[in-house]
Amino acid sequence: MPRTWTKMSPEEVRLAKQWYSEGSKPSEIAFRLGRDKSVLTRLLVKQVPRKKQGRSNALTAAQVDLLVRRLDELVVKADAQYAVTVTMLRKAAKVKASVKTIQRAIHARNIYFRKLREKPVLTPDDVKARLKFAKKYKGKSSQWWNKNVHAFLDGKHFKTYLTSATRRLAAQHRTFGAYRAPGQGLSGGYVKPKKGMPSSTGSKNSLVMGAVGSGKVLLWYEVPEGRWSGQAAADMYSGPLKTALTKSWPTKRKHVVLEDNDPTGFQSSKGKAAKLVNGIESFAIPKRSPDLNPMDYCIWSEINRRMRRQEVKWANAKRESRAQYLKRLRRTAKNLSRDFVTSAIGDMKRRCQRLFEAKGRFFEEGS
Repeated sequence: MPRTWTKMSPEEVRLAKQWYSEGSKPSEIAFRLGRDKSVLTRLLVKQVPRKKQGRSNALTAAQVDLLVRRLDELVVKADAQYAVTVTMLRKAAKVKASVKTIQRAIHARNIYFRKLREKPVLTPDDVKARLKFAKKYKGKSSQWWNKNVHAFLDGKHFKTYLTSATRRLAAQHRTFGAYRAPGQGLSGGYVKPKKGMPSSTGSKNSLVMGAVGSGKVLLWYEVPEGRWSGQAAADMYSGPLKTALTKSWPTKRKHVVLEDNDPTGFQSSKGKAAKLVNGIESFAIPKRSPDLNPMDYCIWSEINRRMRRQEVKWANAKRESRAQYLKRLRRTAKNLSRDFVTSAIGDMKRRCQRLFEAKGRFFEEGS
């Protein structure tokens, strides 16, 4: 009959450990005690835990947090003078994971190598001025901006796209990108003309001074000959802008106009004199701050979007004269809805708050 298994007694355990400490092998101890060798081996020999099956995570969440912080520090330190690589990040963070593993980890956080953003270069004085502006106006409501600033003024050079070829060029410049596979995209709709390259539309540009206020585009003034100067600014203040302000705000003796620090026109001696005579008070924003003027951060781009949208289904043979194009441009601007314009102006509240949080530096403008 086979022997029935019984649990080792405390005395057997004591003897087994004693003999093992004196140099006896588990097999010898098993023979003395009449036990199975495997039982003594499990009791006396240190067991090494088996490794978990499958690939272990190379980076913990805390390590990825560290990588993200180090990456931000490296990019700020580089100050756009050179590109920060994943190899540089690996060395700075002192992690043993491979470059590919680090890439996968930061991609999972939606961090990819992207084109640098282009912004005006801010001097330390610019940052101070922007922060001062933010502190002063961050508490103002959307309604305050719509009520107390009577006009938001700016100028823009518009190219005149009169033919199908130039309209196509304009549309291509506005198209951001397309979904594509790696290595795909050197022909057809995957390529667009490089921005900034010299290109002629075959027609003279138009310089427009525009302003929003009172829930509408209240000024759309094409500068004669497209020549901007102190005299041109004075003519605008005394003529079309004064007329528009008086019509929209008839009971006001003075009108507040937000504008930038353009020395050629807005801040020229002739421009200042015209404002004084016509009861126009300048509400100046800090230098290099297009993100604080609704015309710059919203209105101009929306007008261009609507112009391109109108042209999408036009026949290739369709051609406009310069006068027709400028008339359509003006009509498109004037057709912006009250809700849209009011919302664009009211966004100054959010922007001033974000500017304050950014301590006068650039901030994320999107909602």
